[in-house]
Amino acid sequence: MKSAAARGLWTAMTLSAIAIAGYALMLVFVPAMRGDFVEALFADKALRALGHLATGGTALAVGGFQFNSRLRKNRPATHRLLGKIYVVAVLIGGVAGLLLAPSSDGGIAGHLGFGMLAVLWLTTTIMAYWHARAANFANHQNWMIRSYALCWGAVTLRIYLGIAAAAGYSFEDVYPAIAWIAWVPNLIVAEWFFVRAVKA
Repeated sequence: MKSAAARGLWTAMTLSAIAIAGYALMLVFVPAMRGDFVEALFADKALRALGHLATGGTALAVGGFQFNSRLRKNRPATHRLLGKIYVVAVLIGGVAGLLLAPSSDGGIAGHLGFGMLAVLWLTTTIMAYWHARAANFANHQNWMIRSYALCWGAVTLRIYLGIAAAAGYSFEDVYPAIAWIAWVPNLIVAEWFFVRAVKA
């Protein structure tokens, strides 16, 4: 983070991620907060729902700190520990998400959108870990940017749902599209702006 603008963006990204992660964890530990759809998931697919919400929330919460340059430089052991937690959380949360995709709202478009998100989230994270193990840190950072852009889809999904509701669109009308636009633009922005900046 080399400028006030960059620090501001990182702060907004991280705080919003922590907020959504906290919400996901509350759904795990406070059943009264669950809506009908989430309650049905816990009734029929409890282990998958638990795995996706708990570990997906964990990955979302810790992932943003991996982009803090001060943490990477001054506390490399903490950076590595958080990285390991992130990878394990994604492996569990991604597999659980893939297994839950056929149960998602939004019909076939929703199933495919969330299924593809899970596959790409797992793939980009495995690639990031592979390059870290190989001490190829430039490629490691590139793949982590892609991975966390996909992870942050949990935030953008809720932003788009709020915008759609404010505009008067029903959940049923917009959810098939949001299953894709929650993460595809994130990945495009990450690739075009941030990966290119690292390579420059």
